Amino acid sequence: MVNILIYFLLMILTYRFAREDILYGTFGQGGELLGAGYVDVTIWLNYYRIIPYVLIAVILLVCVFLYKKKLVPLVVSILVIPAAFCLTGIAALAVQSLVVSPNERNVQTPYISHNMEATRAAYKLDDVSEQDFAVTNDLTAAEVTENRDAIDNIRITDFNATLTAYNQLQYLRRYYTFSDLDIVPYELDGTLHALSVSAREMNKDNLEESAQSYTNRVFRYTHGFGAVVSPINEVTPEGQPEFYVKDIPPQSVAGAPEIKQPRIYYGELTNDYVIVNPNNKELDYSEGNSDMENSYDGEGGIKLSFFKKLLFALHEGDYRMFFSGNIDGNSKILLNRNIMERVTRVAPFFTYDSDPYLVIDDNGDLIWVIDGYTTTNQYPYAQPTGGINYIRNSVKATVDAYDGTVRFYVIDESDPIVQTYRKIYPTLFTKGELPAELASHITLPQRMFAVQAEIYQRYHVADAGMFYDKNDVWRIATEKYTNNEIPVQPYFNIMQLDEETGDELVLTLPFVLGDKYNMVGLLMARTAPGHYGELVLYRFPKSETIYGPMQIENKIDNDPDISREMSLWGQGGSTVIRGNLLVVPFQDALLYVEPIYITSQNNASLPELKRVVVGYQDAIAMEATLPAALEKVFAETGLTVSLTDRAPAEGTAPPQEPQGGTTVPQGSLDALTQSVQAALDAYDKFKAASGSNDWEAMGSALSELEQSMSRLEQEGQPAQ
Repeated sequence: MVNILIYFLLMILTYRFAREDILYGTFGQGGELLGAGYVDVTIWLNYYRIIPYVLIAVILLVCVFLYKKKLVPLVVSILVIPAAFCLTGIAALAVQSLVVSPNERNVQTPYISHNMEATRAAYKLDDVSEQDFAVTNDLTAAEVTENRDAIDNIRITDFNATLTAYNQLQYLRRYYTFSDLDIVPYELDGTLHALSVSAREMNKDNLEESAQSYTNRVFRYTHGFGAVVSPINEVTPEGQPEFYVKDIPPQSVAGAPEIKQPRIYYGELTNDYVIVNPNNKELDYSEGNSDMENSYDGEGGIKLSFFKKLLFALHEGDYRMFFSGNIDGNSKILLNRNIMERVTRVAPFFTYDSDPYLVIDDNGDLIWVIDGYTTTNQYPYAQPTGGINYIRNSVKATVDAYDGTVRFYVIDESDPIVQTYRKIYPTLFTKGELPAELASHITLPQRMFAVQAEIYQRYHVADAGMFYDKNDVWRIATEKYTNNEIPVQPYFNIMQLDEETGDELVLTLPFVLGDKYNMVGLLMARTAPGHYGELVLYRFPKSETIYGPMQIENKIDNDPDISREMSLWGQGGSTVIRGNLLVVPFQDALLYVEPIYITSQNNASLPELKRVVVGYQDAIAMEATLPAALEKVFAETGLTVSLTDRAPAEGTAPPQEPQGGTTVPQGSLDALTQSVQAALDAYDKFKAASGSNDWEAMGSALSELEQSMSRLEQEGQPAQ
């Protein structure tokens, strides 16, 4: 009897939690929305409010009937509880079928509003600054000239092509590699620049097999060395990255960040341990016939006494460590050198962004920055994605590339989860804000922005009825990248969103309407101090056709001149790489910019930026530089502007031809292109005639081919 009473008392307590659990139910069409709907609130919530009292009455009746030894009334009393549950379920089903389903839009509206409000709050979308952007596309020459700096800031480099170029041009030593690059803001000579930064890390797997000795891997090849830096809006005359920081040891151009401590002991590729010793020289880099060496003098690592050496030898399963003569009492073992593993070991309760970035701080040190997120799937009414329904970029973790020092900074004081962690672990977080030498180089994580954009596709509407009707669901725009249609990835660009702040690094993503390709919005995330993480939406008019990225891609494909040139470049062992297409708001217009790279089809491929395509209004133009392409596309719309009068350093590379050799006038180039096309057409005719054994047609095609080749030979001669 006592056990039965305890069981019923526990049931009373659990009903309290069961009542709260309805907040995590589902409702709406097919149960697509998270939260408590009409049936949950009107039926099940009242059930959980009443049933505890029913249960108390049942307990009393059970006690009485047990005392009086009346079995049938006892069983009937106990069955009241499951009967009540079944009757409530039947009532809920009836209400759903007879009340909700025939009039779901109106009945569920208050609960849809709760879902919309909670979802926007959970993903920090409740304070998006929405601005109507009337795309007039009626630029004047004065507007273009007065805002020339905004044009010069437009990004023209592609991520993958730039990284490939880094590994070809700044590889320098076989044991180094560049695994990633990131965009970091720097103010140079009073002007904000967006710079690509990539760490030159040690890759021991690239060593010669004869150099893969234990001594080399543990004691000699211990660290990477320096980084390379190039702007996103400039290239060299050859179409290669314009390096602001390069070479070994690192050399910086005037005004660019200087690296004073180039050694990288902690990074993205440092997955093993090394042992450093003041008496054991480590390789910095080779120069000529000699090696530049160094001995680690940082604060990181654990000194290896005899007992610690024994413990670590056992822990790592490395007997050679214990017997090595290179280790003495001053030797240090550097463990957990992978920066992601390092921060996870310190604070495993955060979710970390998978793309850390390297910053050259104002002191000349190399600092890794890793974004930390607080997440949960228990935010009432908030719509889930990827297993979570709440996210905040509340923490910036930094790791010193030289000594491995880890620091955590709270950057979102409004987040209740991080405040709870701060109370639990008061010494974990560094007091105060990010240090000044680091704060101006912080960027917004693309993962957080991508999650917000995914949710915003549907939750941008304010009216619950429109939300239910799904007549304004957006979709992240697509683009053609290396000839494949893919969703546009968030991209950085320098923009000015308000006059007070001036230029700032902005993360951008375009939206299109449903399964269409017309652009309806442009979501941007700010990184400027005082505005970090703020979202701005440019909402385009629905009554007008605003070209989306994929529509511009199709216009590029449909342009006969551009298509012909790309086809020609793609022959003879070369590959044309179409970079990311950027949508750039400019005054009351939209510009579309896409870089075109050419590279060879071999392991030594070196992508070079050879053309820039620009779209404006209905016009498309492709030229060797961004200013030249803008001049041409403006001219096609009746606007005469001079943009190529500045030095190359102000914008992009000077005009050049995709292939080496003598530059020829445009008219001669067009004639040459036509002759090449005629030769190709004649060759196609010959192959077709050969396949059908039509000897007469084969002879005619050969005659045409000989004539075309003769014209090519004449036109290909340099002018005297």
